[in-house]
Amino acid sequence: MSFLLHGHTSMGWLDRVPRAGNLYIGGLYALYQTDLIKTAGITHVLSIIDYDPLLKDQFAHLKHFHIRADDDPNENLLQHFEAACKYINEGLRCDEGGGKEGGVFVHCAMGKSRSATLVVAYLMWRFGGTWEERLEQLCEGRPICEPNMGFKEQLNIWGKILDCTDEARRRGIYEGWVGNRFRGTWWEWEERCRAKL
Repeated sequence: MSFLLHGHTSMGWLDRVPRAGNLYIGGLYALYQTDLIKTAGITHVLSIIDYDPLLKDQFAHLKHFHIRADDDPNENLLQHFEAACKYINEGLRCDEGGGKEGGVFVHCAMGKSRSATLVVAYLMWRFGGTWEERLEQLCEGRPICEPNMGFKEQLNIWGKILDCTDEARRRGIYEGWVGNRFRGTWWEWEERCRAKL
């Protein structure tokens, strides 16, 4: 279900993630559509953006988790995946005792790369599968979702971490990636991806 389609982009300001409960994704502007937020039953917001979205006063009734990050392939979002997954899960189950589900809105600036990365990480954590399968699921509800090249690499590492049951080995996979990860310009990332094809 998409709330209020935005004409020039053919995407909803607030798009529901298919088969994931009351989980929504979108851009920053959707957050300020208070009627949409209320109608969707949003109780929790996950912001992945490099500046303060100014939620303190107008949205004091919402729980908020803010990850300061740029849409840059060199940005380490992987370090936040586990905490973000637990936050989303908590938000979706926030009122299970009362028989009412919570609603979670995950956003970045445009609802395309950073937010998509965190939603895909959550879907992998919660339901299993590869990042490609979970991105395809997400795109059923919001076709423009496309994590940048560095974030895709991090989702691949996340899959390896999730497949491992030993905590020390999981930590080793993460630390090995941190110590050896590629860093470069956007152009160098594109060249690296082309070389892998």
